[in-house]
Order: sequence, then C-alpha cells, then structure tokens
Amino acid sequence: MGTANGSRKQATRRGIRFDYTWRMTAFTHLFEPLRIRGCTLNNRIMSSGHDTTLPVDGTVNAALVAYQEARARGGVGLIVLQVSGVHETARYTNHVLMATDDSSIAGYRSVAEAVHRHGTVLFGQLFHPGREIAEADGGLLSVAYAPSSVPNERFHVMPRPLKRAMIDAIVHGYGDAARRMQTAGLDGVEIVASHGYLPAQFLNPRVNLRDDAYGGDLDARLRFLREVIADIRAKVTDGFVVGLRISGSEADEQGLTEDETFDAVIRLDDSVDYVHITVGTSASLGGAIHIAPPMTLKTAYVVPYAARIKRQARIPVFVTGRINQPQDAEAVIASGHADVCGMTRALICDPDMPNKTARGAPEDIRACIACNQACIGHFHKGFPISCIQNPVSGRELRFGTLPRAAHRKKVMVVGGGPAGMKAAVIAAERGHRTTLLEAERSLGG
Repeated sequence: MGTANGSRKQATRRGIRFDYTWRMTAFTHLFEPLRIRGCTLNNRIMSSGHDTTLPVDGTVNAALVAYQEARARGGVGLIVLQVSGVHETARYTNHVLMATDDSSIAGYRSVAEAVHRHGTVLFGQLFHPGREIAEADGGLLSVAYAPSSVPNERFHVMPRPLKRAMIDAIVHGYGDAARRMQTAGLDGVEIVASHGYLPAQFLNPRVNLRDDAYGGDLDARLRFLREVIADIRAKVTDGFVVGLRISGSEADEQGLTEDETFDAVIRLDDSVDYVHITVGTSASLGGAIHIAPPMTLKTAYVVPYAARIKRQARIPVFVTGRINQPQDAEAVIASGHADVCGMTRALICDPDMPNKTARGAPEDIRACIACNQACIGHFHKGFPISCIQNPVSGRELRFGTLPRAAHRKKVMVVGGGPAGMKAAVIAAERGHRTTLLEAERSLGG
C-alpha cells in the first residue's frame, strides 16, 4: 500500500501510461467533489449497479435498503441501484426490481432516504434486457423481444422482433420509470445500454437487421436511444441526472466493437449528463466474463476505452472494471482518463473502504481479490449477495449490528488461524476480555 514517504509504480497499457504515485493520506483527486447537473458527488468512488438477489417481489425491501445504507455509511460518493425493469417484458430474472407502476415508489423512497442520510448520491438503473432473458417463473421459457430475430449464444433464446407499438410502449416505460424514481427522491437515472442489453441490440448492426426507421445506418440505430433519452427528459425536472452505461467493447465477435461504441457515444454526447464505460456482453460466455472480471484480468483494464472517450467527450466519463484498490482509482482520476471509478466489489468486500482511505488508513482496507465466489457467484446460484471476506455483506439485517454482551466474561481462544482470529475479534467487540493463544510466531494459520 505504500509508505509514509510514498511509493511509485509505473505501467503502460495500450499506449496509456499509469503513474501510481501516492501517499497514504493523499488521495486528492479521488476525494475531489464532482458536480453533475443537480447534484454533487462528495468523491469519485461509485458503487455501480449490480444484482444483489435481495429483492423478492420486484420492489426494494428492507434487506436491500440495509445493504445500500452500509455502503453509504462507509463513505461512497455515488450508489447506482441494481437494474429496474421499465416494461413487463423486462423481467430477465425472477428477482429483478420493477419500476412499471407507482407501487414501486415507496421502496425507492426508503432506500433514497437511507442513502441520503449519509451524504451519498443515489441513481437508479433503467433496464430492458431485450433478448437477454436468463430465467422465467416455473422453469418455462420466457418470450423475449429484440430489434430482430437474432438468437444469443449464452441463453439460447430466439427473440421475437419488436413491433412499433411495443417499441413506443418500452420507450415510454423508460420515461415513466424515471419519473417514479424522481418522485421517490432519487437524484438521477442511468440507462443501461451495456452488456448487450436492448439499447445495445438496437445499436449493433449484426443484431439489428431492421429495415424501418430503427435500423440501417448509425443514426437510425441510435433512434431508439435518442427517443428514450427524450422521453425521460420530458418527464423529469431539469436538475435530475440522466446518464448512460455502455460497453466500450462487447469483447465478442458478434458484439459492439470499440469503434462502434465510440461513434455512438460521441454522437449522443451531451444529450446525457455522463457516460459510464464498462466492457463485455451478456450474450456469450466469453463476453459475460467481463460483467464481473475475475482476478486473471489486469487491474483497471477497462480504462483505455474510457480514456479514448474522455479525450473527445464534453461530459463526465465513469469507468468500471477491476478497479479494486483506492490507489488504482486515484491514478485513473489523476491521469485524466476518467472522472469517476466504479469500485463495486471492493465495496462489497469492505463498505468502509472510502472512509478508511479518506482518513489515511488504506492498509486497514479488507481488499477484494476478485474471486467472484459470493458476489456474482451467489447470483448465478440464485442466492443473495455476500463476500467470502465479509459475510456481513448482504446479511446486514442479521449481522450488521453486533449486540453487546449482557455479562462481560473472560474469553480464551486457542489457535490464531482465520477462524480463531475472527472469533477473538467478535468476542472483543461484544465486550468480553479476550485472549488469543497461538503456538507459532505469527498469526494466520
């Protein structure tokens, strides 16, 4: 993590030079506020939208509120909620949030109030998967809709082509969902055009084979997104943030290329308030690995895609992808390659990471190792989110508050391996006089 005198590491990736120089108490770029339309981020750390499998009936519940409030309490500047469906055909899993009627407002209001108590900004994600339907109730195949009848590799779904009336209904669904979120007190929304979902399917000339006003050249393929943005703007007030998440490359032979994404973003530019760059697609196994990139992929490997857009765009650029440590995020921001860094799994592992960094104690951070076992690994098995290093994550209602012992006792723990150390810590935090015994010269097993 460096020393009090600083430490230096240099790396070059795709022609971009990173100069990792930091002091333990100097993360000046990472903790510089950022104004976006009607709100101000206290720092440049973002918890990006990610499925928690905590909702059970399509609405925000107490478990999700507690989960997000833990990250806000830990000092994160921006939280983006997990995806919310904008139309009944957007139910890509059985536990997706839905923003299709006013009954959703109360849940969004509860999480907004909880997050705002700690000074954190909150955005919602507006979502339609198109052909990327993962599961359905009762084990039956869902009916998926897309610009054209082009199947995906990963879920073996053959979609029905969207008719104009349904396109119009989905477009209006985005605007209606944004209005509900603003009514609930959220600060903005993020249109999910990343990972091969519906807006990306319209953009992709290998998936969009339409010969009407929504297919053909890039301007025609951008029509759906432009209509979505316009409908949202017409239904929210001026200070409400409207951002766009998109893959810098879908990393797939049939997916959007880097140049196609770049051209689309530059043409949209300041019709949105920021662009959030990630990598990958849900449509194939090779592309889906980038949704939660494992430890085999290099730290901050998505940054070059964001940096290219940052050089041309007039709006803030966010980036997400294997940015697990604050010194890496500081280097990205300081180098001018992006304005905000998504550090989602780092915050699952240690919700207090921003506060620890701000007070000059990065060595105290419980560091994400990108093992993917209990975050996206739980999602794939249908279990609520957690972390092998922090089992409180996703279980905040059960373990988030540690009760003090009614009677203080002397506790002796024999063995200083991981289990022993954790038992000793919990006993001490509950107020017991705790002694830890270990035969070896060092702890850790």
